[in-house]
Amino acid sequence: MIKKRNKLCIIWTIILPILLTGCWDYADIDKRSIVITLGVDRINDKIEFSGEVAKLAPEFGGAKEKTTITHVYKDLSYGATFEEARVDFNVRRPHPTFLGATRVVVLGANYAKEGIEPYLNRINQMYDYRKTLLAVVSREPAAELFKVKIENDISVGFLIEHSLNYLSQKGSALYTDIGEMLSDIALGEVGYLLPYVGIEQGQIKYLGLAVMKDSKLIGVIDTMDTDGLLYVMGKNPRLVEVMPSPRKGEKNLVSFRTIINKRKIKTDYIDNKVIINIDLELDAAMQYQYHIEPITDVNRNQLQSMIEQKVKNDIKNIIKRTQEDYKCDVLEFGKYFRADNYKVYQEIKWSEEYPKAEINVDVKVKIINENMAEYKPKTEKTNGIKIMEE
Repeated sequence: MIKKRNKLCIIWTIILPILLTGCWDYADIDKRSIVITLGVDRINDKIEFSGEVAKLAPEFGGAKEKTTITHVYKDLSYGATFEEARVDFNVRRPHPTFLGATRVVVLGANYAKEGIEPYLNRINQMYDYRKTLLAVVSREPAAELFKVKIENDISVGFLIEHSLNYLSQKGSALYTDIGEMLSDIALGEVGYLLPYVGIEQGQIKYLGLAVMKDSKLIGVIDTMDTDGLLYVMGKNPRLVEVMPSPRKGEKNLVSFRTIINKRKIKTDYIDNKVIINIDLELDAAMQYQYHIEPITDVNRNQLQSMIEQKVKNDIKNIIKRTQEDYKCDVLEFGKYFRADNYKVYQEIKWSEEYPKAEINVDVKVKIINENMAEYKPKTEKTNGIKIMEE
């Protein structure tokens, strides 16, 4: 009897994995409409969904057959609500829609001004969307962006994702995903920033940062004005500062690459007033001089002071803009304040306190070389590829 049971156990051990292999609703990957990029916009009284859908083809060679993206085709649908637009979106395709591979959501400026929170909540509740999805705001209608002919990448979505990933790794842009936006919305009293893109001379270009308050587009910070912001909240900023020579002034310029050595943001609440202290320590590597001249110890100290003042002014200018023009904390100081003063944060209304906050900025700069021959570039490893930092 025991032997019989043992035989049955062995048989079921062999059969069960076979029965449980795969999904009951399994479909070949090339039998699905794989959305690479999705655009959401408001056109008159309709929600417009546009996007790029991958065209797949089998690739033969080697031990296994692979499926690759050969190109993408454009898609456009409308509806009075998200649900109607999605139905229209689906019925235009020969296969079921798959959103798990979507790389970017492009939010048209018209829709962003109206408010994107309903769509973010939709993404949050739908299982097939990744929360690491990149979100950008487009100056032009989203559908217009997808009409641009792309020569140096697979599609518009891939181009936007790759470009912003590269810029954020260099420290010259912010890469904001849906999960981070949902976290900011849950906090309730802060705004957030999204990459802002547009079409210039027939090409898609990163234009700066879209300022979102209550999940509505209220302004744009041009790329040229983002340095102060990146010093405060950039993950690994590598910014260039160009200073006039202490000897010859504007007749000779000296270029430096700055690197954050230390960044500390501390907050307090004194006499019913929010206090925010920002302390930055920067290393400045000289890249080159427009005209070669010797730099003395006095010149070096002068240049350090000039860089300190320039960075401090950039930070103060962007802070003033957020406090006076936007009246919204998009620099995420609220997160620091809540961590440092949780009970006070629960009692005050941060959106009202932030515009009145006292924000102090202190910057220290150390020039780590006086000519390029002394500067040894760091090698940073990213995704298996060695990137040489200047």
